[in-house]
Amino acid sequence: MAPRIGWRRGVFLLSLLSSVALSQAPPRRQFSIVVYDAAGIGTKTLERTEHFGEVILSASGLPSIWSAGKASDLASLGTDFTARTTRECLVGPIPPVLRVRVLRTAPPGVAPQTLGFSLPCARAGVPVTIYADHAATVSQAGGPTFCRVLAYAIVHELGHVLLRSEAHEASGLMKAIWSKGDWQRAAVSFISFTPVDVRRIVAFDQPVANGNIAP
Repeated sequence: MAPRIGWRRGVFLLSLLSSVALSQAPPRRQFSIVVYDAAGIGTKTLERTEHFGEVILSASGLPSIWSAGKASDLASLGTDFTARTTRECLVGPIPPVLRVRVLRTAPPGVAPQTLGFSLPCARAGVPVTIYADHAATVSQAGGPTFCRVLAYAIVHELGHVLLRSEAHEASGLMKAIWSKGDWQRAAVSFISFTPVDVRRIVAFDQPVANGNIAP
């Protein structure tokens, strides 16, 4: 494995190139992401997953800081399933902390290609859930490493939260179902958000003046 300093230089270069390519200033703050290992994947695996997640976001010019939360805290955090209108969902800043829980197995009946789910309109609790067993299946089928699959699954679901939308794209990071070719590409490069999605995310992260909906 390459020395950690090499990874950090890679992150810096990806961030610099992304900012130039998108011709825009970076967001006002780093996104703070806390991951709760309820699957028991272990500290080292979680650290590598967080590292890949940071690099994937950095490739889009979106700085982030990742940390591990205590799985025991999940019971008190809860999940916000409150139904909200589109306007209610779009108004307001992105939460200061984005929380993710990694579960050991998916519930019965969940399609194998479903790696998790998100609650884009949630205002409290844990809005992103990832299924470790489904991520492992993708990796074992010839996809990227387990950590890398987990990272992509997390960032994809975080994308829904950052974009305040359940919508998917025809290709790229926010594609609904990834093909074997998509995963092969993800194994050797970093698939990022589109410039349009980055602009929307940055806009949502700005204060909303006079109750207007961010674009």
